[in-house]
Order: sequence, then structure tokens, then C-alpha cells
Amino acid sequence: MKTLKVSRGQHQVLQTLTRKDFSALRKHPRLLSESKQLLRAFKNIIKNIEDIPEHASRRKRKTKYKRIVTICRKAIDLFEA
Repeated sequence: MKTLKVSRGQHQVLQTLTRKDFSALRKHPRLLSESKQLLRAFKNIIKNIEDIPEHASRRKRKTKYKRIVTICRKAIDLFEA
């Protein structure tokens, strides 16, 4: 069996994975790369929502929401393609 060096964070993540998770990753290896793209999109969405000022005008909120929707659509398209 081969040994693999992993960081402390990676080790903690590997400890939390179950047998079902490993079998799902073996069957569908694309899940890992697609989940990273979704994670980036979610972080971007959170940043955009936090950047909306408390007393923003309706027009500013509308454009910010449009940007959030486009980010979500791009992430979904990458995941489904």
C-alpha cells in the first residue's frame, strides 16, 4: 500500500469522510473538482451579500442581486455540464 503525505487540514477532512463518501468519490471523481467550483461561487456570493450597504437604494440592491444570480447560474452550468 502506498503512503501519502497530507496536511493537518486534509487529515481532519479525511477523518470525517465515511465509507459511503469514499465509494461515491470513486464512482464519480468529477464531484471533487465541481464541488471546489461551487465552494468558490458560494464564497463569492457571501462576499457580495455582505458588501450590500444596510441602507442601499433599491437600484443598487437590484444590480447586486443580478450579479449574485449570474454567479449562481455560472456555477450551476459548470456543475451540470
